[in-house]
Amino acid sequence: MKIKLNEIYAQLEAWRSERKITAQSQKAGYLVNIMEELGELAAALRDYEESSVTKQDATKKQIAEHEIIDALCDIAIFTINAGADISSSVKRTEIEWEKSSLNADYILKQMVEKCAFFSYFDWGEASAFNIILVNCAYLCEYYGFNFEIAMLETIKEISSRTGSYDEKAKKWVKDSSDEARKKWYQANYDLARL
Repeated sequence: MKIKLNEIYAQLEAWRSERKITAQSQKAGYLVNIMEELGELAAALRDYEESSVTKQDATKKQIAEHEIIDALCDIAIFTINAGADISSSVKRTEIEWEKSSLNADYILKQMVEKCAFFSYFDWGEASAFNIILVNCAYLCEYYGFNFEIAMLETIKEISSRTGSYDEKAKKWVKDSSDEARKKWYQANYDLARL
């Protein structure tokens, strides 16, 4: 599978610019925000496993799949935004792989490790940045979704929201009022299904 990242980078650059969000502001809350997303990912993975084992209705499994993809895309977005000042000469512009023998548990463990590494060491650490994106892409494919399309859907969703940067939370917080919710786009991850 081959995934192109330049459009994703460009759309997130526009999103940050419009909201006056800097790489520095994203770095400040990176680890806590990633931990929140990893918690959402863990809950979704548990629901997915439960629906697979008990052969519950397809709707519960589909909801769990969408939550897995949403969490992976959010992890990638936080990483791209925090790494926005990494030189473009060292950032991957494409991800390509053949079917591999690596299992999802190994990739998930590596992603958690690299997220911690990326937040703790030099913020210019491009290898951790690139590995996190590759891990997110691989896991999306493992669960049956195209990472590039899923990311573009997620960016479309976050771009439809209004809100403001919360200094305490160290992230963009969406306006959850009824009026604002009426304008939200819901990412359609079925468009990314392989």
